[in-house]
Amino acid sequence: MIEVKSISKKFEDNEVLSDINSHFERGKTNLIIGQSGSGKTVFLKCLLGLYNIDSGEIKYDGRSNSEMNDFDKLNLRRDMGMVFQGSCLLYTSPSPRDRQKSRMPGWGLKKRGGGGG
Repeated sequence: MIEVKSISKKFEDNEVLSDINSHFERGKTNLIIGQSGSGKTVFLKCLLGLYNIDSGEIKYDGRSNSEMNDFDKLNLRRDMGMVFQGSCLLYTSPSPRDRQKSRMPGWGLKKRGGGGG
């Protein structure tokens, strides 16, 4: 379980997260949703240890983030999954013709070998 207790994060004078509390249970799918610019990505990067929080505490199965070294955080990240914004894996136009026209180099599959199909 991940427990988030009163975390805050700011960049210079811009306070992005202020007194955030939550918990996430192991084995469950969790979503972070909100308006553009509301701090979702910053929050997730704090959970992953990519950003240090300015105040509060994050606990992973009862162990505080302040007790973890870089190696511990790396091992923790191996157990988590996250898709960062702007990480479109496939072009998602509804039209196959649009997808074909806009293919970028390296996208799509090349037909190999002879015969069928």
